[in-house]
Amino acid sequence: MQVVGLDCDSDNINLAIMNKQKDLITVKSLDISDISDNDVKLLYTSNKDKNLIASALDASDVLVKSASFNVKNSFVLKKAIKYQEESISTLDIEKTIRSAIYLKNRSTLKFFITTKDFLKKHLNRLNHLNIDPDEVTLSSIALVRFANFYFKDTKDAFLVHISKNKTTCVYMHENYVEKMHSIKIGSDNLLDAYLEDKKSKNANLDVSSLNAKSKLKTVLNELKKSIEKTFIFFNSDSGDKLPMILTGELQSFTNIGEFLNNEKVLKILKSDVLEKKEKLKTFAISIGLCLNLLSKDNLSPQFRELDFTAKRQLEIIGKKTLYFSLFFIIFFLAFFLGSSYFLKKEENSLHEKLVQIKNFEKRFLNEDSKLENSNFYEDLDAFEKKLKNENKDFVYFLKLPNVSQTLSWLNNHEFLKETEIISFDYNLEKYPSVFAKSEKYVAKIFLEFKTQTPAIARSFYDSLSKDLKVDQSQKITWHVKDDRYKTSFYLKSKI
Repeated sequence: MQVVGLDCDSDNINLAIMNKQKDLITVKSLDISDISDNDVKLLYTSNKDKNLIASALDASDVLVKSASFNVKNSFVLKKAIKYQEESISTLDIEKTIRSAIYLKNRSTLKFFITTKDFLKKHLNRLNHLNIDPDEVTLSSIALVRFANFYFKDTKDAFLVHISKNKTTCVYMHENYVEKMHSIKIGSDNLLDAYLEDKKSKNANLDVSSLNAKSKLKTVLNELKKSIEKTFIFFNSDSGDKLPMILTGELQSFTNIGEFLNNEKVLKILKSDVLEKKEKLKTFAISIGLCLNLLSKDNLSPQFRELDFTAKRQLEIIGKKTLYFSLFFIIFFLAFFLGSSYFLKKEENSLHEKLVQIKNFEKRFLNEDSKLENSNFYEDLDAFEKKLKNENKDFVYFLKLPNVSQTLSWLNNHEFLKETEIISFDYNLEKYPSVFAKSEKYVAKIFLEFKTQTPAIARSFYDSLSKDLKVDQSQKITWHVKDDRYKTSFYLKSKI
């Protein structure tokens, strides 16, 4: 896999290509007018479908807002960010795109805000060349990535990148974008001034030797003052001097770095690699975009989301959804077939046992009837009906309330709740047996309880003579001694 960084600089596209090991393969500067609508192979390697492409919006097209933010609970993180997003700016949320980056180590939430119109304009410019970038981020982020890669020991610095029609200034704090500003003076302005100097015979590409009447010196002085004012604004809180990293269209002018140096700058940082290959400074943004694509820290804004999602990303999502759906269809189909197989196997096993039971019953009862077996469910239904019919008049089933049911009834009786039950006896006086199958169940209850309220005892006695659980055809006994009451009665059959 390779990554491509595209920096749209005026009428040019600065292109950088890197592999996943962050080795720079090539850099190119192409005039947009020379690129045909149907041939963009100049921007890609031969296998373009495997390339990831990134482009960037200008610093002037993006607003950066910061807010203190310290949320440790991941479950409320999205809701908290959403709340901050709605209150961070007065710009119409329907017309803007907001990308939130949470700097956890600094307890800071940064919002990168641009308008949908700016993004549409940027994408239309690239779509005209049949380019659909996978990521659209911010040029300032790319410059910080470039600085982090070539100046690894520098965490805080002023970054200055001179493009054709503008100069981008970035305050890098702890290896991240803190503030940014765009100045409307670029290398084209400097070259135009140089051409005017040639007409007046004051032309000189060594900016340290420019005379007072030089138009180029006037423009450079204006650029220098704007950069210095920007640095003062960037670092107004501490006022500390910081090093400066200078990149962009610098090859045409000698000693431009020393000329732009000012009292707010500690020193101008130089890299051995960049000094040997000064051309790379021109491609700082496009190289930074490649590095940004290869980073895995999720610390860069991505403006291509929702309605602006890249076509390739939509295709990837579609393929993943398709594969995911196919996986589940295959999984559930396999599960269904496997379940059906084991259920059928279990069904056959149960059917065999049912047939064995029926054969055993036939032999045990010496029945002459012929057994008919069809399928498991019909045989099971027939056997269940047979059991129900045979058990319908089974004499050994208790037709009376059992002991636990009787105790539950008495314990919850409304007239016994305020009494103390002293004794309880459940006596089966009659019941069927092998020698007397026609005998019916007869259960007699003996109950002794204690209460200080005679009216309660009397109410309980009266209730027995009306209760449906009591056999009213049998005698109900009642004995009273002081605060103790004894009674006996028979239970009524359920059937």
